[in-house]
Amino acid sequence: MTPKQFEELVCEHFCNKGYKAEATSYSNDYGVDVFASKGKEKVAVQAKMYGGGSRKINRQMVMELHGAKDYFDCSKAIIATDGVLLADAKEVADKLKIEILNIDSSVPLTTKKPTSNDKTFDSIWEKYIIPLQGKTLTRDNGETNEIVKVNWSEIERLTSNGNKGKIKVEIFKQAINKLLADGSITRDYINQNYVGRASSGVILILSQVPFFHLTDKPTGLIYYK
Repeated sequence: MTPKQFEELVCEHFCNKGYKAEATSYSNDYGVDVFASKGKEKVAVQAKMYGGGSRKINRQMVMELHGAKDYFDCSKAIIATDGVLLADAKEVADKLKIEILNIDSSVPLTTKKPTSNDKTFDSIWEKYIIPLQGKTLTRDNGETNEIVKVNWSEIERLTSNGNKGKIKVEIFKQAINKLLADGSITRDYINQNYVGRASSGVILILSQVPFFHLTDKPTGLIYYK
């Protein structure tokens, strides 16, 4: 199941409870993946499909959802997940009255939507990025990135100088959707929006997608439609 399908599963859960539920777009969602409403109640839902990986929900994610709830004038906030929360995240969620909803991602959707569009984050990740696991990517200057592991939560890589690190999927999601929407992205933009200092790795990895091409001045990517 992809993260988008997990969001649809969350929508289905709320619809079965009598809510009107709709998944948000990936851009400008401020941490909200699904809006569910019933009467005067409006719920901001963050969907986290972490059951198959090592990532856990942290307090920053909880606080982000709390801020988004207020921003969108929602009456309630819920984290829907198949994963687990870190202890401090659970403490913050209890303090901010954010509910935790356990959703089993192994349960198939009752209704499946067509997935013919290959220019979405989910389809690009599944078709072009996940298969990079086990491969070594080489820059023009000879430096390498060995892609150790790829899942729907993060990419684990080993650089040519022996440094091992992880890049969270969120920055790739943001970069891919900006490329699809605007046609280009720069390394500076990634640095400004991601504190992990992994912009060169993000650019190198996304350049493996056949319709994303490297640019030199400024360093970044352009989308050839």
